Amino acid sequence: MHNVLLIEDNPGDARLIREMIAEDPRAPFTVHFADRLAKGLEHLSAGETALVILDLSLPDSFGLDTFTKVYTHAPAVPIIVLTGNDDDALALSAVKGGAQDYLVKSRLDRELLLRSMHYSIERKRYQVQLEHQANYDALTGLPNRNLLHDRLRQTVYSQRNPRNIAVVFMDLDHFKFVNDSLGHSTGDKLLKAMGDRLRSVLREGDTVGRVGGDEFVLILNDQSNEEVIFRAMQRITAKVAEPIMLDGKELYVTCSAGISLYPQDGRDVDTLLKNADAAMYRAKEHGRSNFQFYTSEMNERVNDRLALEHALRRALERKEFMLHYQQKVDLRTGSIIGAEALVRWSHPEWGLVRPARFIPIAEETGLIVQLGEWVIHEAARQTRDWLDAGLKPGVVSVNLSARQFRADGLVLAVSRILQETGLDPAQLEVELTESMVMHNVEAAIATLQGLKSLGISLSVDDFGTGYSSLSYLKDLPIDALKIDRSFVRDIRSGSEAEDGILAQAIISLGHALHLKVIAEGVETDAQLHFLKRHGCDQVQGFLYGEPVPPEQFAQLLERAKRRGKRA
Repeated sequence: MHNVLLIEDNPGDARLIREMIAEDPRAPFTVHFADRLAKGLEHLSAGETALVILDLSLPDSFGLDTFTKVYTHAPAVPIIVLTGNDDDALALSAVKGGAQDYLVKSRLDRELLLRSMHYSIERKRYQVQLEHQANYDALTGLPNRNLLHDRLRQTVYSQRNPRNIAVVFMDLDHFKFVNDSLGHSTGDKLLKAMGDRLRSVLREGDTVGRVGGDEFVLILNDQSNEEVIFRAMQRITAKVAEPIMLDGKELYVTCSAGISLYPQDGRDVDTLLKNADAAMYRAKEHGRSNFQFYTSEMNERVNDRLALEHALRRALERKEFMLHYQQKVDLRTGSIIGAEALVRWSHPEWGLVRPARFIPIAEETGLIVQLGEWVIHEAARQTRDWLDAGLKPGVVSVNLSARQFRADGLVLAVSRILQETGLDPAQLEVELTESMVMHNVEAAIATLQGLKSLGISLSVDDFGTGYSSLSYLKDLPIDALKIDRSFVRDIRSGSEAEDGILAQAIISLGHALHLKVIAEGVETDAQLHFLKRHGCDQVQGFLYGEPVPPEQFAQLLERAKRRGKRA
């Protein structure tokens, strides 16, 4: 049954309408009556009213003002307006203002009234549904970009005495990895869970919405100063980072966030959102899992980033990339037994662009997959050329990025490159970081076995800096561990017992697992002697030389050949 509120001061008209409704036993309506607007509004406050039939001419209110008061009081309740013969213009104004229908009292009959009541309820329901779809995100139920924009505009323009409003642009770190590795269904569940978390940690009056993908916007009202906002953001990001169980898996998700403040960082909605977005990119540049406030210098940084991304997309077409090679040395013989291929970008205007500047952007945009494939191909081609020239470059290693390692078709791509270049697979080594391998061990093992089946070598780079599980490590089809340079740096010329202890432990662990151990970042004689004393197999670093272009590396191989050393 639908509860209908009839607001009508004429007893005869009220009785007639109630009788019309009661004549049809199938009509699902229960009628409540009020002869004054004040009584009607009081009834509406109690809720559970499905429809209002409203006479615009009442003792305590008249005309369009009557409709406006009812509509403002209960905007979700459909309203049918009752008018006299000469009030068509007034009734049409009410319909334009939000009424569902109007009926002229002198022309009213039962069939017309019941049809209008059914129609008004269904039309309002449909309108509410459309408005919800237009203003709320279907997945999380949070306000979408449209509604957030409106709420922020209302918040900004309703302030007579400006107080700080914080606009926070936030996205989840490495969300694409969750989607790619665990599936879109898990990704959707994660987004819903994060929406609930953000909603739960905000104060009443604050707003959180989803604006697309894994991006959320928060509006934090009436913030007294930046310190208060800082503490609020610490609380919010800590909530996001709490472990979450999805489909039987425990996930740890962090976020990057940027904050702009009204009025100092912008006095209109678009500027505030743009500046919060710029601040978020700064948070990403600071290693993710942090938040940054907007500063005016950020615009220049963002523009530089966009220019870098655009240039990066064109660099492969223009053949602006090159490889440099850093020698690897056998600690027992002192001979060059291989090299690590390292990518460099020579921009025609900017000169040599550091990998630390362009690799993260390549990873984020997905260009790293195409670039990584080029690196493997170029390293294989160059190694084949050295061999054809009678040189012995040994095993040349290339680094895989996380995104490249997870991309479909990696094994096929490496197989195709080996066929195209004619390189013996034994001359090629692929390096992966331990965090890449351990993030999804089962999938990683399958990929590693595919690579291993091609006949190439596999090594785990930066070992000791991630979160290896030793129970899995023994099952990985790998050939070598590389000691991270931070552990090599700990080796000093002093005699402190703890100096180099982690490097020593990795050497022992590697040999216990029948793996070669390579130390990178070797810069001093003390480090070299320590590693040699503890049985490290190979080293590389500035002590032997920095990475050099292929022509210079060929000269190193020529000199080694002339000295008659085994290369």
